Amino acid sequence: MFLGSVIYDKRRSMHLTQTELAADICTQNTISKIEKHNISPTVNILTKLCLKLELSLNDVFSDFSSNSTSEEESILDALERDLLLDNTNEISEKLSMLHSKMSDGDLKQVNLIKGALEYENDDYDNSLFTLDKVLQLTKSDVYDVYTLLTYLFKGMNYMKQGHKDRAQYYFEMIEDATKENLQIANANEIELIYICKSLANAYIKLNIPEKSWEFCLKGINLAKEKHTTYFLDFLYYYAAESIEKDEDKKQEYRELRDSAYYFAKFINDQKLLDKMV
Repeated sequence: MFLGSVIYDKRRSMHLTQTELAADICTQNTISKIEKHNISPTVNILTKLCLKLELSLNDVFSDFSSNSTSEEESILDALERDLLLDNTNEISEKLSMLHSKMSDGDLKQVNLIKGALEYENDDYDNSLFTLDKVLQLTKSDVYDVYTLLTYLFKGMNYMKQGHKDRAQYYFEMIEDATKENLQIANANEIELIYICKSLANAYIKLNIPEKSWEFCLKGINLAKEKHTTYFLDFLYYYAAESIEKDEDKKQEYRELRDSAYYFAKFINDQKLLDKMV
């Protein structure tokens, strides 16, 4: 069944007008176009519509099999992107709406997201347990980006608990895997730049500024190569921090701080702007 038809039928069964359904979600015109199959909604609009109509994502996508569909893959990708960009408010709710039967590839992504959310909520033991499920699925293959992201979140987990030696163990495994280059077949630029940004921050905290500098440069160069601004504000900020104590690089330090401030203002990153006050 077409997505628009499902939404139309459910809206009518709940005695909602298009305007009532659209309230706080989108415009009435958007609802009309979705129901007429003229446009596909964005992931955010779709999930809000499903919540309002008491539908699961499985209800609005037909012909599910044990393999994931392109729609489900795009939703998982969007949820992972939200996670890496620290937009985590609705991720758990959206995850609960996904189809119950998934491929191993999807389960890697789902467990990575769940484990990372548990880490963000300081639920350390459950986070480590969930992240180990990812490694079982990837078989700890370092050429799989979900192995590297799992190592990253396990390392950050141990950092939060004060186990710096364990944290560094996982960070060095990522470092070894990316020593030659950042070419990971199933990785996208946001994942790779996020890894660089997070490792740069971690090595600052571990008081290993030369390694922080190295990952800042890798991340900045990759962002330039891919023509994206993902995490550039923090990459320039950590690059500045990594050379702050070098008396011979005072001018470069100021330039990097200025670049960090410029990009933070450009993307309205209030979190970093507050740190730079």
